[in-house]
Amino acid sequence: SSYTGQQTVTVTHSNATADGTLGFTGTLSCQSSISGTMQAFNPSKLCSNAPTIGTLTDSRDNKSYTIAKINDRWWMTRNLNIASGTTLTSSTSNVSSDYTLPASSKSGFSDSSTAYVYNSGSTSCGSNSPCYSYYSYVAATAGTNPSSGAASSDICPKGWRLPTRAEYNTLYNSYNTGDTLTASPFLAVYAGYYLNSGKGSGGRYWSSTAKSSGSAYALEFYSSSAEVDYEPKSSGHSVRCVKS
Repeated sequence: SSYTGQQTVTVTHSNATADGTLGFTGTLSCQSSISGTMQAFNPSKLCSNAPTIGTLTDSRDNKSYTIAKINDRWWMTRNLNIASGTTLTSSTSNVSSDYTLPASSKSGFSDSSTAYVYNSGSTSCGSNSPCYSYYSYVAATAGTNPSSGAASSDICPKGWRLPTRAEYNTLYNSYNTGDTLTASPFLAVYAGYYLNSGKGSGGRYWSSTAKSSGSAYALEFYSSSAEVDYEPKSSGHSVRCVKS
């Protein structure tokens, strides 16, 4: 469920003066609902009783994403689905300079230094049926492709970013099987990975953290297990973003 509207709280503050105190009354506004764009979302403006789940719109393409507060962090709870060919700019994306995603293709996903994207065109997963979008690590990190440490840019909306390996490890400490990850609140998707895409026994989400020139860390999960391990950068994985 969600709430609408804005809550106004009246507060009284006293300043000391020469003859005692001077009291004044003002208003402090907070938001009792989660609405608007991913780019404009500011958790510090939420009221203390605001919901911990909601839906926001990515201003880059007007697609909607559910979000949830998990372990004191705000996470996307729907796979990122930004289209191939989109030019990302620093005004709306987590990039320092313009970056254009490559064309969607089922071929490729073979070279660790090349960006690949496949947009399935479907959000319904089935047996051997691709769903949402798959990105190689180079594409997911908007071409930055570090050989170690966390990428400085990625394809997430401005104000959001790829989770680090450490943040996925923290998530794993609470949700360490596919059964728990695919349930509320994280709502992971068994999307497989490219070139082995489609709903099945597993799923993959890129972290921002590289292990080497050829591999990077990802959250991997199956029905009864999960881990944060390294994968070839050429693999096509799903993407989730966390609030910066």
